[in-house]
Amino acid sequence: MFYETRPQAYDETIKLLEKKDYRGIAEFILPSIKDAKKVSLEHTQLSVPDMRDMDFLAKINIDPEDFILHIEFETAYRSNNEMVKRMLRYYTYIKWHNDLPIYQVLVVLKKPKNVRNIQDCFESKVQDLDILKYKYKVIKVYEIDKNEILEEEKIVLYPLRVFMKYEEKAEEEHIQECLKAVEDLEDKDYYYLTVQCIKKLYKGSEYEVYVKEEILMQSVLYQEPFDKGKKEGKKEGKLEVVRNALKEGTEIDLIAKLTGLSKKEIEKIAEETK
Repeated sequence: MFYETRPQAYDETIKLLEKKDYRGIAEFILPSIKDAKKVSLEHTQLSVPDMRDMDFLAKINIDPEDFILHIEFETAYRSNNEMVKRMLRYYTYIKWHNDLPIYQVLVVLKKPKNVRNIQDCFESKVQDLDILKYKYKVIKVYEIDKNEILEEEKIVLYPLRVFMKYEEKAEEEHIQECLKAVEDLEDKDYYYLTVQCIKKLYKGSEYEVYVKEEILMQSVLYQEPFDKGKKEGKKEGKLEVVRNALKEGTEIDLIAKLTGLSKKEIEKIAEETK
């Protein structure tokens, strides 16, 4: 089966994964963080208008050292020059606001199409004199064996297994296995996040036939927008919830069950939204 890659960013899904277990993400990047006394998320809102918010920023305390951990997740790696400049600008911004040492990591989820060797440093010289040396760590998720993640029970990474190396002959089998790995987890949010990654990775695929709605519905993250609409009790709030659900491709029967609206009301909203 052929899959067309979506040009979408994964920021929202990564933020939800961070919400679930930010310490687990930090430990994946830097295993020594498991011994940290404190890991606290830092404010990531940038004041620079043409820059995206940082994906992950945390202050780490491992006696006797404090440092800043900055992680960027990238799916559409187009240019070494573009990425190095972006990472360097992030570094400059962090350094301006915090004088602690900074450990930067770029996590590349999908293998770049047009970049053979991913660059992880920048050097500037004038008349053979080193003016600037800048470097960050690169982790290539697409080169990680997805079975190792299961063996080590790194649950926070289960949704990202869809990007990893697999032994199955067909991509459909790979998708089914990734979903199967999270089906029996007590926390159904990981099933939801795996589905989100698959939805954003593949377009025009038949992955929907492998998704079990009864499991998806148990996810707190999945229910969150519906619960919010119910609590608000306002017409506009429910309308927004229904529009988002329809956009996600959620079945009308399921939307009706979660929102308390009738099928006719939902079908009317769908018609007005077209």
